[in-house]
Amino acid sequence: MRLSLLALLVPLAIGCQAPKKEVTPEQVQGLTKLDDVMAAQATYADPLMKKRDQLAFSDAEYASMIDASARLQATSMKTKEFSKGPAFDDLAARLHGQAEALGAAGQAKDSEKARAALTAMRDICRECHTKFR
Repeated sequence: MRLSLLALLVPLAIGCQAPKKEVTPEQVQGLTKLDDVMAAQATYADPLMKKRDQLAFSDAEYASMIDASARLQATSMKTKEFSKGPAFDDLAARLHGQAEALGAAGQAKDSEKARAALTAMRDICRECHTKFR
């Protein structure tokens, strides 16, 4: 009985996850839907934002921050093509600035600045989703 219930719930849980879209910064310009841009952002930002409370990061995590920074800078600029007005554009610009800060923190291997950038990015994403989703 438990096994059959689990067999039903696992596909439902998997289906509820946000779609993932793996794209390089160069491929971002080819995206034609805001949903695809948001899915790309979630693909590389969400795993890092979950680590925002860590006190230290590994070299691999810093490298991931640098990579995510480049991707988020590209996607945050791309979102302006799907503008929903000045407030939306401001949030995209703020995300872009925090993506730059994340890249700099990754380069410097500065955990405090990385945590600050990740926290700010999460807050910007939440604010945007509250206002525009």
